[in-house]
Amino acid sequence: MTSSFVALDAFCPVLCNCSVKDFIACSGTSITDIAALSIPYNFTYVLINCTQATELTNTSFQAMPVTLRLFFEGNQFSVIESGAFQKFPLLKSLMKLTKNAIRSLPPGIFHRLFHLEQLFLDQNALSDLDPYIFQNLTNLSDLILNRNLLRELPAGLLDHLVNLKKLNLSRNKLASLPKYIFNSLFKLKILFLYNNCLEILIPGMFDNLTELEELHLYANSIVMVDKEAFYNLPKLNLLMLHKNKINILPEGLFLHLPLLAKLTLYENPLTEFPNVLFGKMENLKDLWLYHTDLLTVPNFVFSNLTNLKLLILTQNPKLQSLPKESFSGLSKLEELSLHSNSLKFLGEGLFQDLQHLKILSLHNNVFEDLPENLFHPLINLEIVYLNKSKLRNLPGTFFKTLTKLKNISLDDNPWACDCRLKDFKLWLEMNVKIVQNSMSIFCEHPSALKGKSVLHFDAPICSYTTIANDYSYEVTTSSVLASTTQSIRGEMTLTPTKLLADHYTHTNVSVNPSHEETTLIPLKNDLSKIADPTTSWNNNDSSSTSSAIHMGTDHKIQRRFTYSSS
Repeated sequence: MTSSFVALDAFCPVLCNCSVKDFIACSGTSITDIAALSIPYNFTYVLINCTQATELTNTSFQAMPVTLRLFFEGNQFSVIESGAFQKFPLLKSLMKLTKNAIRSLPPGIFHRLFHLEQLFLDQNALSDLDPYIFQNLTNLSDLILNRNLLRELPAGLLDHLVNLKKLNLSRNKLASLPKYIFNSLFKLKILFLYNNCLEILIPGMFDNLTELEELHLYANSIVMVDKEAFYNLPKLNLLMLHKNKINILPEGLFLHLPLLAKLTLYENPLTEFPNVLFGKMENLKDLWLYHTDLLTVPNFVFSNLTNLKLLILTQNPKLQSLPKESFSGLSKLEELSLHSNSLKFLGEGLFQDLQHLKILSLHNNVFEDLPENLFHPLINLEIVYLNKSKLRNLPGTFFKTLTKLKNISLDDNPWACDCRLKDFKLWLEMNVKIVQNSMSIFCEHPSALKGKSVLHFDAPICSYTTIANDYSYEVTTSSVLASTTQSIRGEMTLTPTKLLADHYTHTNVSVNPSHEETTLIPLKNDLSKIADPTTSWNNNDSSSTSSAIHMGTDHKIQRRFTYSSS
């Protein structure tokens, strides 16, 4: 073993390291001429990096009959002669001809590299390529051309790369591509086209890429996608289209991608979705749809995504409404983000299919209030974000089915601390341990209570009336309620019996109050609320008040009773 290394050292050039068998590494800024190194012929792996050499010439190397791998990373090569690699007949990998200053490649430079499998030309200054430069590289599997200055590709450039599996053209200046540029790449699995200037995905561009698994198209200027652009990609599992300028997706665009596992569409100015967009995608787990111009989403649009786990539909400033069947079919969804939109209302039944949902983000919207049964289907919900959502009130039973709830955020809402908040306040008191920043949940209205903790305000009992099918709520006290049985200016005594009679005869009672505080009494055709006509209409029981509040709303008579305290 020792004698072997001595022999190697005897043939190792100055400024090079030959301590590993069959491998020579030459590096350093003192190297300015590759030919002057006199690299021996019998090395399988040759590494030359971080030198000040500016050219590779026909005489830089002697005949290298056994060399399989060449590494040229981080040099200053700006000139490469056409015969620079002709002395490497078995070369399989020309790796890391990277981070140089190569502006052009001479025709025929790779013509004798019949065994070449990997070619790395990234991070140079290439602005154009000879159309026949790769014609003899029929065994090439990886071609890396990213981070150059390519503005176009000549037609036929890739026609002979029938074994290519990975092609990286990202971070160039490509504004368009020849229609049939990829037609011979039957074995291609990964295609990087991101960070270019592409504007249109024309019909047929990807038609022959039947083995393609990853397609990276993000960060271009794509405004139009042909409706059949992805029809012949049966093995595609990753499609990245984010950060483009797409405002309309054609009907059925993703119908034929059965193996798709990840799709990104965020940061596009999308204004609408077609009614039919996604085919059956049982592998799709994540869908990102933030920073768009969507106004809404169609009913059932996600219904084929039956195994989706994560749906990000956030930061869409024009998204104001969601129809009832928006999330229909998403029975496996575990996380739904709807925060930072302009949602004003969420209808009952919207979450009816989301029994497996664990995390729901609704913060930074403009709800004001939400339906009482909205969350009732979400039996596995653990985390809810409802902060900064303009909420003024929530029913006390809003969270009643959420037995697994662990964490909820409700702060930074303009809570209206009146009688309607009573039941919610009771719920809050009982669940303070799972409410984040519970002491920072403050009253905003009325102004007299602004800044007071919701937990510390005394919620009064509501009284109400029906005026044109709308309830008006006012704070009342038992003393005012008791005044309902007193004589009103000696002209009439108001009892439940009298109220009922007036109700049936449609008699309007007009009374001039002598006190500013008034009580609004319900006029509803519900005899069950008056068990004894002789009993004083004085009820401080919150449950009775609550049941009255939920009477039917079909009564259309307008009536307001005002009581004198005298």
